[in-house]
Amino acid sequence: MTITLEQGEPTVEGLCKLVFAEDLTIYAIEALKEGLAAHLVGYESFELNLAQVEEMDSAGVQLLLAFKSELMREKKQLRLTHMSPVVTQLLASYGLSERFNTGDHNE
Repeated sequence: MTITLEQGEPTVEGLCKLVFAEDLTIYAIEALKEGLAAHLVGYESFELNLAQVEEMDSAGVQLLLAFKSELMREKKQLRLTHMSPVVTQLLASYGLSERFNTGDHNE
């Protein structure tokens, strides 16, 4: 699976920590979309660990924006963590860095 629950972290009720182990490109979007949908129910907030993302295109940006919109519609929270340089650079180049709650922590 391309999206997995983060292991080894203390759990916080209502928080789903997901690790993307796949590039955010048009070639992987369908599987990533299904992976996100599988975790949508039962949580109030989400953290996406993007450290392993080595490639990202506009389809990846669209997926993150669509997921954020869906969560906002359901009054849920999203935070991007451990963003790889590729993710950071692409979001900045599209002028989207401020639209996402980001944090690069090792809690």
